[in-house]
Amino acid sequence: MLLRRLLPLSLFARYERWWARRHGLVDLAPHSFVRLELRQHRGDVVRLQDGTVVRPGDLVGEIHVDSLKLIAYHETTQDPRRMGLLFGRGMSEGLRLVARYLRSHPEFPVVAVRAVTLYWKGSERLGFEVHRIRNPLTRFGVNFWLKFLLWYSHPEGFRRSLGRERLREPREAWMSARTLFARYDTSPEEVRERHGP
Repeated sequence: MLLRRLLPLSLFARYERWWARRHGLVDLAPHSFVRLELRQHRGDVVRLQDGTVVRPGDLVGEIHVDSLKLIAYHETTQDPRRMGLLFGRGMSEGLRLVARYLRSHPEFPVVAVRAVTLYWKGSERLGFEVHRIRNPLTRFGVNFWLKFLLWYSHPEGFRRSLGRERLREPREAWMSARTLFARYDTSPEEVRERHGP
């Protein structure tokens, strides 16, 4: 792959580890490719379908994917359909881990969780609702970075996004904390009550 020749995996891995430390990413489990960043919302007000309103300054959980673990997945799984199943299961398990982490850390009262992704189609099945990125400059920059990560990590490289309308631009996938806990929290009721309904 061209990008791997230009940027060896060892250097990319060093950058990934630095970026994770800088942003305080939480590794939820050794086997999971889902990571969590806790940050204050800096964008516009976001209104979700269940009535949750995310305002600037509210604490949100930013969901990230560990690119190095995805690369390892691709190296061991050649069948794209199997890869899709593994990714879907991994995301479901990751959301359960997010709920468990937030449940055990009530000092982080997140209002919602959010992911910015090229793979937003079908995310509704996981409980997300999809929003277009409003700021065109932000949309351009995020699109460039996520396409780079896709091209770098996927065995097909640049060809992966060619002619695929569903990968044309990234979108925001939002889920309220209420929905997250309702769908993915398996804790006892008395623990759940600390986070509300």
